[in-house]
Amino acid sequence: MGPRRIAVIGAGPVGLDATLAARQRGHRVTVYEAAPRPAGHLRSWGHVRLFSPWSMNASPRMRAALAEANCPLEVDENASPTGHELADRVLDPLWALPEPTSGLRLGTRVVAVGREGTLKHEEIGSPGRSRRPFRLLLTDESGREWVEHHDVVLDCSGTYGNPNFLGDGGIPAPGESRLADRIHHRIPDLASEGEHWRGRTVLLVGAGHSAQTAARDLAEFAARHPDTRVLWSIRRESPDWEARDDDPLPLRSRLTRDARSVAEGGSAHVRLLPGTSVDSLAPEGRVVQVRLRRRGAVAGGPSAAEEAATVVEVDRILALTGGVGDHTLYRQLQVHECYATSGPMKLAAALLGAGGGDDCLDQTSHGAESLMNPEPDFFILGDKSYGRNNTFLLTVGWNQVDEVFSVLDRQA
Repeated sequence: MGPRRIAVIGAGPVGLDATLAARQRGHRVTVYEAAPRPAGHLRSWGHVRLFSPWSMNASPRMRAALAEANCPLEVDENASPTGHELADRVLDPLWALPEPTSGLRLGTRVVAVGREGTLKHEEIGSPGRSRRPFRLLLTDESGREWVEHHDVVLDCSGTYGNPNFLGDGGIPAPGESRLADRIHHRIPDLASEGEHWRGRTVLLVGAGHSAQTAARDLAEFAARHPDTRVLWSIRRESPDWEARDDDPLPLRSRLTRDARSVAEGGSAHVRLLPGTSVDSLAPEGRVVQVRLRRRGAVAGGPSAAEEAATVVEVDRILALTGGVGDHTLYRQLQVHECYATSGPMKLAAALLGAGGGDDCLDQTSHGAESLMNPEPDFFILGDKSYGRNNTFLLTVGWNQVDEVFSVLDRQA
């Protein structure tokens, strides 16, 4: 079949690894990155230190390419980098090399992917569908739109830019869309953004590792700036985080202990609001009035719901409720999604069959077959492939790249 035109969506770690794999095989690769620089998502939380060590955050392909470029990765493999350190030491040097750079389109967003001359419901299971090129609608920062064609599409776009909504049941709370510009979705860098948070009343929503990190950091920040106040809303009646003494990721265990201490009253500046969900938001001048409802408080009717509601006024809302990949990207392709996780069905079923697992370190690759969609030559890789399952690990991403190219190699 010879070299193929491959589109890689996203210039993050998995997109980079896929690009290196494609280049090694002589394919013509174009990488589309919506941000103005590579690894835009990674940079947005670059001040945060990863749980995982260097040994798990650079693929063999990346290490080989760095060595070949005479800038080998020389780090303490047991130490954990920040996002900025990972980008500075691995991603940026590799994207600066002539081959990856030649196909890198920064500030270019993929709006939609379809098949030339074919609709979603046509050519079902037909080899004719694979003979038609993919049609990618693109846009840049100026608003210009155009179309480019490819033979293979690797969606490595991740979950950034598609945060889960604040409202109960996963839908937007009334007023949420109107106040979107006042809701923050990333862990704040308090060292450089402190003036924006100092002296504010902050509503923090979420209970995962990102929210725990923000709660710990804000508690430390508020100890230095006592006029800062944090209201921390979590859906469960009590935190269910357990720190393991034998955790192979000691930074994760330390965070769990710190966050639990904050949640249990260890900070005079943080108040936990357990068992609550955001019911509505409304602007009140310079502040936002947020109505929090106790979960399950509607069974007794409106009066019971009112009694169970708490109304707070806050200056800032920090929504760290997770996210899921943008499925509208491939709305016109034949992709079978899991009804629960929104991930590709075969991989979602494999993860479920393996027992799911709450620990990212328990995750393994599930083979090339689990990555294949009804749509020929379209693959979802990386964090996005796990859908709402938040246990993805970068080492799984490296394996996914190997598995996809084993399929493409057989087609050559």
